[in-house]
Amino acid sequence: MKTRVTTALIFGLIMGVFIIPGFWSVHFTLPLLVIIGILASGEFSTALRKIKLNYSRINLMLYNLAFLPGYIYIISNRNKVYSPQAIRSLSIEFSPKVLVDIDESLLCKLVILYSVVILILSLYCLFKPLFKYGANGLRHGVLNIAAGLYVSLPLFAGFLLLYILPVGWYLFILAITTPWVCDSAALYCGMLWGKKKLAPLISPNKTLVGFYGGIIGTVVMYVLLFVFLVPSLFRFDCSLTTLIFVIVVAIIIAILTQIGDLLASAIKRICGIKDFSNLMPGHGGIMDRFDSTYFTFISILTIALLAYFF
Repeated sequence: MKTRVTTALIFGLIMGVFIIPGFWSVHFTLPLLVIIGILASGEFSTALRKIKLNYSRINLMLYNLAFLPGYIYIISNRNKVYSPQAIRSLSIEFSPKVLVDIDESLLCKLVILYSVVILILSLYCLFKPLFKYGANGLRHGVLNIAAGLYVSLPLFAGFLLLYILPVGWYLFILAITTPWVCDSAALYCGMLWGKKKLAPLISPNKTLVGFYGGIIGTVVMYVLLFVFLVPSLFRFDCSLTTLIFVIVVAIIIAILTQIGDLLASAIKRICGIKDFSNLMPGHGGIMDRFDSTYFTFISILTIALLAYFF
């Protein structure tokens, strides 16, 4: 436990180096996604070799970093990049609508660029084994694509949070911290009161009480943030309707967070490994630390876009 706590503290400090400067410019936070993409590609390709799926680390890395052409487009065209510090000052004078205003044109261009890169990579990953092994290579090709998208889509979602939404940096932090709170609440509730297993064939240590504890912990966190932090950050009053919406969102995200953890556990079980690597003693590798975050990136971005368009 001491090793686990020490590693968590060091990990938290490293995360702070990338996340905190993002308050002044989200460009400072972007390298975190790059590092996750690079390290995850090595860990995942090593794990897949356990099931004789020889996936090139370079191919996985290209998938994971498929958001970079979008970043190059933003920089080369000098597109407006939201500054969390500037947004906070604007919210004092302007309507809170400024907090959810999205540049739809830029969003479409970034999605198109990402889709083109993914399409090219997917065609290569699909047809290379087909040409090499014939029809028997189809399973290999489909698994290659699925493995590539497993990390690539969440990292692209994290990228969009930073560069599309005015409050994206805050939501990015929320996506990072939600799994920590949810997992911690689930762990301690499960240890104290858990008896009935949640999914014994996938993760024997997870319990139903832990699952519900993770949901409750996430709801408490979101309510506290909404009641005490959001009004002071963005200068608007909280309504009961919005509070109910926040609670519903917290429940959805908590469920998806734990589903993401279960999916990662299933992948590790198939590969016959306990952790993706030993990069962080007591916690495993970068994929072990961010397996739940992959789902929170996607779910928070999806909810934000639904709230904007509908």
